[in-house]
Amino acid sequence: MTIPVQSRWWIATLVIIAVLVLISALALDKPDTVWSAEKPHCPFCRHEVERYSDRCADCKGEFDWVVCPEEESPICADSLSVLQAEWMAERLAALGPEVAIERVARATGLSAEKAEAYLHSVGRGDCGWCGGTKVDLSSVEPLEDAEPCPACLGTGRCTGCQGDRRARLGDQRAARALAAYQAELADLAKMRVPLGLERVQTEVRGLGERFLESHAGTVEAQFILFWPKVGPAGQVGPTVAAVCRGRLERVIRELVPE
Repeated sequence: MTIPVQSRWWIATLVIIAVLVLISALALDKPDTVWSAEKPHCPFCRHEVERYSDRCADCKGEFDWVVCPEEESPICADSLSVLQAEWMAERLAALGPEVAIERVARATGLSAEKAEAYLHSVGRGDCGWCGGTKVDLSSVEPLEDAEPCPACLGTGRCTGCQGDRRARLGDQRAARALAAYQAELADLAKMRVPLGLERVQTEVRGLGERFLESHAGTVEAQFILFWPKVGPAGQVGPTVAAVCRGRLERVIRELVPE
């Protein structure tokens, strides 16, 4: 079958356009940032580059910024690993439920009922404050009526890793959100108005919840304050990461063989 001369011109034009589009696409497809030892490097010269940059200051090569791969991201130390969770289960069996619950209650200040819930629930990647129960164990209400955990917001997962024990590194949106969060805290501390502790905690709680709803699991999440322990304006309290890790450490110390 013979192709008409007019059609040949159209076909040739379409082929040329397709080639040009392909060349443009290849030109736009830049190599990605290379991560090593939790630091970003240029994919061309392998020099370390500025965080969130797209051009190497040494070789001037251009690249696409990407977050650190999960397998190279920092391990989150604010929740239990598999081995630590297994050890706690072994200690529960060795001590017996009554002794183990009594010790956990002593370490956490929780009632026996809630200490038991904590001990039987906590596992790998769980929130260290509620033990994965998802509720506020420090409240006076029964377990079934308790409010969501003030640390993990009721997810039951560690806010620093979202349960997989890897903190997302190099997330530019999270970094910007943290900068905005810290700016709001700084502004709150500068106020000379006697707002009162409850109002300050409510404000800090809202700021933290808005951040964690979008950016839990990032390295930036480790800087969010634990609102129930924030003092009046100007007094910084501990972070969510610190109180979760602290409670886990106290529980572990109580379960260590004497």
